[in-house]
Parts: sequence; C-alpha cells; structure tokens
Amino acid sequence: MARYHRIIGLLIACILICGTVQAATLWINVVDERSGNSLADASIYIDGEYVGTTASDGTYPYTHPGKEDLRLKAVRKGYRDWTGWVDADRTRIQVEMIRRDETLRVEVYDAVTLKPVIGALVRVDGDGISRSETTRSDGGADFSVRSGDSYNIDIRASNYYDLSKTVQVDGTNEVQYCLFRSDLLAIKVRDTETSDPIPGAEVFVDGAHEGATDADGNLRLHLQRERRYSLKVTAPDYQPYQEERYIEVDNVFLLVHLSQSAYPVSLTAFSEAMKPIAEAEVYINGTLKGRTNQYGRFMLTDVHAGTYEIAVRAPGYGEWTDLCQVSANGEDIIANLEYDRAGVTVHVEDSGKGAVADAVIVINDQVRGVTDGAGCLKTDLVTNRAYTVTAARDGYRNATVDTEIPPGATEFTVRLTMERAFSVWMLVAGAGVVAVALLGAVLLVRQKKSGRRRGGRSRGPDSL
Repeated sequence: MARYHRIIGLLIACILICGTVQAATLWINVVDERSGNSLADASIYIDGEYVGTTASDGTYPYTHPGKEDLRLKAVRKGYRDWTGWVDADRTRIQVEMIRRDETLRVEVYDAVTLKPVIGALVRVDGDGISRSETTRSDGGADFSVRSGDSYNIDIRASNYYDLSKTVQVDGTNEVQYCLFRSDLLAIKVRDTETSDPIPGAEVFVDGAHEGATDADGNLRLHLQRERRYSLKVTAPDYQPYQEERYIEVDNVFLLVHLSQSAYPVSLTAFSEAMKPIAEAEVYINGTLKGRTNQYGRFMLTDVHAGTYEIAVRAPGYGEWTDLCQVSANGEDIIANLEYDRAGVTVHVEDSGKGAVADAVIVINDQVRGVTDGAGCLKTDLVTNRAYTVTAARDGYRNATVDTEIPPGATEFTVRLTMERAFSVWMLVAGAGVVAVALLGAVLLVRQKKSGRRRGGRSRGPDSL
C-alpha cells in the first residue's frame, strides 16, 4: 500500500515538472518606428485582455503556458495602435509603433484688442517638414503634423512684432498666440501742476483727429517709428499743446503736459442795504487773497479754470461763502453779506423800578414773546439796524422806544418803563366811594344838629 502511494506521488511530481518546463515568457519591447526610441507607458493587450504597461525602457514581460499563439496589441497616446500574432514558442518581440498624423491649429490674436489677426504668415518647421500658411478671417491656420514631435512656429504680420515659439504635439492640437503691434504708441496727457490725468483731451496727428483720452488720460495710437509727426492736444480750460515730435524706435508712449488757462475773477461785496463793503477779506480755497477797495470790489486776473470755494469776511457781518466755477468767460461774483446778530435783552419795569412780568414785546410790528418774572425777554436781532420796541400789558400804558444795534455788538439791552393806567370803571368806583363818604358825613352832621334841638326844649319846662 505504501508502495502504491509513492508511485502516485512520483506521477504528480512529474506532472508538475512537465508543466513548469512548458511555461514561457514573452519579452515585449515597444519602440518608435522612426527613431527607435523606447516607448514607456504603452498599454499591452493579450487576446483582447489588458495585462499591463511598458516600463521606462519600453519593455514588458508576459508569462504564458506556451501552447497557443498570442494575439498582441500595443496602444499608446500619439501613435497608431499596433496589432499582431506572436508564435507560442517565441520569447521576444519588438513592436515598432508609427506616430499618428494630427492637425495642428495655430490661432493668432491682437494682444490689445484680442481680435483675430488676418493674413499673418505662420511657418511650422520640424520632423522633416517646413510649411507656411496665412491666417484666415478667424485668425487660424492648420498644419498636418506627427504626434509626439516638437515644432518651431514663426509668426509674422504687418505692423506687429515677430513671434517665435516651440510646441510639442502631444494631443494638444490647438495653440493660441498674441501679437503686439509694432506701431502702437500711447499718448499720456497730464496736468502740468498736479500731474493728474486729463480725460477727454482731443488728440490730433498731422491735422487728423485721432480721438480723445480715456478716464486715465491715455489714448492708443498706431504710428510708424522713426518718423516725425505734428502733434496737437486740446482740452477744455487748458492751453492748447502743439509740437513736432519724432518717434524713436524704442518709444512706447509720449507724455504731454497741459497748463490750465488763467481767467479774470472779480468780486463785489454788498451789505443787506446794498451798500459796498470796504476792506472785506476775500479767501479762495481757504487762502487770503486780498481785501475789497472802497467800492467793495476785488479783482484777480490769473485764476486757473476749475471749481473754487470763495469766502468773504468783514467786521460786523456774517461770513459769505459759495462754490464758484471759473471757466473761459471768467467770473463776476456778487457777495451779499448779512449783518451779524446780537443777543438782545428787553427789560420792562414800572415807574417804581419794579419788574413787569407777562408784558407782550413787539419789535418792528412783530410779536417776539412775553417778559418773564424778572421782566425780561431775550431774542436775537441783526446788528446795524434800527428797531421800534413796544411793551404792552393790561393795567399799564404801552411803552415804546426806538433803538439801533451798533455793528459788531454781541450783547445789547433795551429798557422800557411802563406807567399804570386808570380805567373809567376805576373813576366811577372812586366817585362812588367819595359820594358815600360825603353822604355819611352829611347824615352825621344832621344827626348831631337834631340832638341839640331836642335837648333845648326839654330844659325849658323844667326851668319853669
């Protein structure tokens, strides 16, 4: 029995040894058909089934039973697929892959406007080819190239700088390039004093209007280098600029400074009574520029165009301010100054120097209020003006005074004295009191006389 088991074991071992001997390894080497360079990352398929990718040296080992022929397929980006049969006993095969033909599109655009550049000459060199095409209306030109190769691209267009690039065709079949104009020149217009940009400045070249500067004070022009041009720039409220300028090869922009035009400004200061105010101080943007003459006038002859804050100050008057726009016609400014205001206290008392409360105060026919417990009313009045002040209260005669508040006064007091008034009813009541008193006196006198008479008659009989 043990002997029988040993025989079976030997048979199994023989079978295993025979199977190991029959297994085979196929070394697959993938290379470029033209250059012979090894191709890494090529996908390997055996009988339609993916088995792996080539290493960095382009090889892939495949182990199989070695009994049947193999259907081998190699796939790599940029190359045509390779398919073939491999004998079962073969141990090595070299797969030569042919590059795929592709269409390379070159698109050319203006670097500033981003519009297509039409008619640009595009030349493509590499892999034994040298072809030239001109760009179409969409700025594009097409070339048939081999995938995986590098190509030199040269682009030329009228009034543009030449451009040279190198491209690797690896599935990216469209490249885009921007050309910068060789005749592009920028005009920068600035204020002479502030260096601020001047928008809306009109630019003329050789008498032809080229346009107006943008919000940044710039304007793009297309001018050939190494030529002389007549340049003129104008802007509202600025002195015109005109000069012959030669454009150098390296000029990128031309800087033009404009000086503001100067215009006359006159100012006349009047009071509320329309009388000229002499020696009034005139300020422009917070800076004292001078004083008015005896006729209330002040004159400047060289004020640049622009917006200014004008202020006029004079003793006894409130400050006058206004924003004035100085333009080509100059400015004639009228400043009407109001008088200062003073705090006025109206004090009302009676003939005995006692305070009169609740008295109604009327100033220039306008009721201003009533006096307080101290007989006072406070109000504000314009100085340098005459006023009629009246106080009225029941039981008193109206009191009126004319007064004038002097210029420059800040506090002023008006005093009024009121006399008590007697009404008709008070007279009637007084007369009644007097009549009653007189009547009482008469009755008393009569009563006394009557007593004396009665006394005399009584003594007569007794005496008899």
